[in-house]
Amino acid sequence: MNLQAGFQLENIRVEPGNGRLFRDGEIIEVEPKVMGLLCLLAEAAGDTVSRDRIGEKVWPGVTVNEDALSRAVWKLRRALGDEARAARFVVTVPKRGYRLGVAVEPLASDETGLPLWLPFAGIGAALVLAAVVALLLILPADSPQNEPAADLIARADDFYAQMTRSENEAALRLYQRALEIDPASAQAQAGLANAITQSVVRWSPGDWPEVGLNSRIQTALTNGRTATPEARQQLQRALGHARQALEIDPGYAPGYRALGLASSAMGDISGAMRAYDRAVTIDPDNWESLMNLSDLYGYQGQSELSLRYLEQSFEAMTRRYDDETARIRPWHSGAGLMIARRHVEQDRVEEAERWYRRVLHWDPFNAEAIPELAAILIARGEMRAARELCAGLSTAAAVAACSSETP
Repeated sequence: MNLQAGFQLENIRVEPGNGRLFRDGEIIEVEPKVMGLLCLLAEAAGDTVSRDRIGEKVWPGVTVNEDALSRAVWKLRRALGDEARAARFVVTVPKRGYRLGVAVEPLASDETGLPLWLPFAGIGAALVLAAVVALLLILPADSPQNEPAADLIARADDFYAQMTRSENEAALRLYQRALEIDPASAQAQAGLANAITQSVVRWSPGDWPEVGLNSRIQTALTNGRTATPEARQQLQRALGHARQALEIDPGYAPGYRALGLASSAMGDISGAMRAYDRAVTIDPDNWESLMNLSDLYGYQGQSELSLRYLEQSFEAMTRRYDDETARIRPWHSGAGLMIARRHVEQDRVEEAERWYRRVLHWDPFNAEAIPELAAILIARGEMRAARELCAGLSTAAAVAACSSETP
């Protein structure tokens, strides 16, 4: 079957010579290597093409690593509107290679007999070389455009952890820039999924100041804000990025956490809990998944299980505090305070006191923990201890709160 003049894949028209696809009225420009990969798969007419053969034909004379091939497959799927988890067009054949999952229909016959992938091998190399030369001439050595994807992702993670609207938007942009550089980054895919989900769940300015301990998922599900067509579209996008992260790295715990977060926002609570459980199985110190499990158990009315997972999350945060300080600090004290308050609600005063003291060990002048612990001490008649505890308070609001507890 000769496909040089172009071919049809269901609703998609492919014009190899122009490097373009036509899908649902949209013109999509396709990189030469990516088009070469598509043409090679099309010529195979549904047969599996091995990774070695793809490398040999699309990247002749070059040793191709798995990352380069994975990026090309990811870009091809994106151009075709395909999803890795439920691929219709580019199907992964485990441990072998890839094949097309739909029929190929030639647009017109052509007698040249040239393999479709051949023009793209040389053209791609020339275009890449030209682009590199142009960038070297235009950009200074220290241009932000040269920033490694790993650095962008690290900054994005720090922005995301702060849980403010503007910083979440900054994280979104940084993750997107990282993916432009390295589409096969599971970390950037999962991070972008999380940031998209948060932008849907925390849609108004008033939703951002309280760091996620008052469940925004519960609020969003209750008031229907995730049920609008716009929200569903964004959440489907988040699910796609989370699934892409897991296709890139099936053992990536944060990828399962991102899948759980987006699934819970979609209302798929059981699916979210399975994803979070998987994340914790892979990484028992995945404190975000433990916190999210606490949230969902609370949503289901299982308060003791919710408390147990929140305590486990605090312990995991404590173990990782030195390595992830910027990400954990905004959550650590708040989680400890919530645990203490839940013990107070259950009249477990000694446990509550222990947790307040743990918060103050890490955060010695916490303006909420001090007056609440002082109230416990006063109830036991330990007035001097309560006054000494309150002496270190600095903010006017905290002083006033503590003063109401101490005679």
